[in-house]
Amino acid sequence: MDFTFRISGMAGDGVKGAGLVAAKLFARLGYHVFVHVEYQSLIRGGHNAAIVRVSSEKIRCHEQKGDLLIALQDYIIPLHREYVRRVIFDSSKFSYADGEGLPMSEFAKQAKAPPVFRNASALGALCYLYGIDVEILNQIYRDAYGEKAEKDVILAEMGYRYASENLERIREVKKVGEAKPVLDGNQAAGLGAVRAGLRNYYAYPMTPSSSLLHFLVSMKNELGMTVVQPENEIAAAVMAIGSAFAGARVMVGTSGGGFALMQEAFSLAGMAEVPVLFLESQRGGPSTGLPTWHGQEDLRFVLHAGHGEFPRIVASPGDVEDAFCLAGELLNLAWKFQTPAVLLMDRYLSESAATAEIDLENVKEEPPLLYQGSAENYKRYLITDSGVSPLAFPPEVVLKATGNEHDERGFTTDDAEVSAAMYKKRMRKMQGIVEEVKQRQAVRIFGEGKDVVFTWGSSTGATIEAAQKLGGIKVVQVRYLSPFPAWEIEKLDIKRAVCVECNYTGQLGSLLKEHACIEAELIARWDGRPFVASEIVPKLREVFG
Repeated sequence: MDFTFRISGMAGDGVKGAGLVAAKLFARLGYHVFVHVEYQSLIRGGHNAAIVRVSSEKIRCHEQKGDLLIALQDYIIPLHREYVRRVIFDSSKFSYADGEGLPMSEFAKQAKAPPVFRNASALGALCYLYGIDVEILNQIYRDAYGEKAEKDVILAEMGYRYASENLERIREVKKVGEAKPVLDGNQAAGLGAVRAGLRNYYAYPMTPSSSLLHFLVSMKNELGMTVVQPENEIAAAVMAIGSAFAGARVMVGTSGGGFALMQEAFSLAGMAEVPVLFLESQRGGPSTGLPTWHGQEDLRFVLHAGHGEFPRIVASPGDVEDAFCLAGELLNLAWKFQTPAVLLMDRYLSESAATAEIDLENVKEEPPLLYQGSAENYKRYLITDSGVSPLAFPPEVVLKATGNEHDERGFTTDDAEVSAAMYKKRMRKMQGIVEEVKQRQAVRIFGEGKDVVFTWGSSTGATIEAAQKLGGIKVVQVRYLSPFPAWEIEKLDIKRAVCVECNYTGQLGSLLKEHACIEAELIARWDGRPFVASEIVPKLREVFG
């Protein structure tokens, strides 16, 4: 069983919330779900949509064509009509000749509820259309809102009753397994970092990283952490450096424009050898660009971020479970090598929600190298063979962290010999980072064959599904991007190569050429929309035959 439906309206109609509730409805019956949310950069008005895909098998992306559109506004119907077989619309607000009416707004008035509550009646009708007991939906509302769920429950039952008397069922959906949790990529990354010891999170709101700020604020007491929204992105990065200097594990969240503002602080973390994890969630650029739409355009920027040379670790997850694991992994590596790391997310992964099967034991806090000697003998930047100096924190020791070149105790210097030795010490960490990444999963490989498709980030999901439809194609998701895992790619037996990514120039493809001498044909998209499998299939067929 694999089907899709859509809920659409304007900003302020509660479209995203309705989509997530609908997804949880099917997840409670044991199904796999994937929710893709589209929205414009507007507080009210415009066009919002939640595209919900449901399957009895694991799914990795949304799909366009499906059963149904629930239309909360009349003007959005033409945007979706070609993709759906049926339209259910708010008949107490507008008419549509080719659809089936449900008086959602009238139900809200009868229940003395605000207009935004009308989508509860639409979800009640959805229960009938798919043969689901409406009490399951009611319980989801009660779990989320407690006593405040009363009007949602009333409206859900009104919608269900009306649908049972006036609408024809689409299909019968039976329970197929145990309930599954539903998470978006930002939530998963945040929880993975918490498992690795995250204590402080700093962020200035910037789509599509903002939802992580909201999530961690709502959960800070349960998670035992501090969440701060300072006055701007620069402050967020510098506050994180200060907290890490004092011994707290920290993460900073932003998007491309915000990370651009953090460049001086990023370099400060490199010079001062302060472990900070930056979550950079990409969107369409440059500049403000497409602030609520998708892109994978910041790869080269992040790899060369900051001024001067210093080690940095960059990795990009391919799905929700991967975001959980990789966030924890990078936070641990940042502390192990005392250098900044970047978790390179993207809008599709950050804001899409999916059923997730997460094993908490996959991520644990890994201790850094700690100083064991007397306080008076402590040298913060002790030169070692590995380049990693033992850590200690105030008030146990007095120490300096500076953006200037410095000696082993942190005192500013411009001595040529000392500067060269300290520079080499920092860069020597890259050898250890490479060896460490070799022990981890630098790439993920799906399928078999000599025709190979390389991809990264959230493009991985649609690429895997497309390759599975055709068969005989191997998909390689490059997880680590700095250091670039040429050692893994060199092992592959490749006849023909393709690269799938959402940018114009083929940034991953250029890294494959630079580091592994692989010429890969590019399948690219740069219109702010993510790939779906059905779009990739014909393109792969053209290349591989």
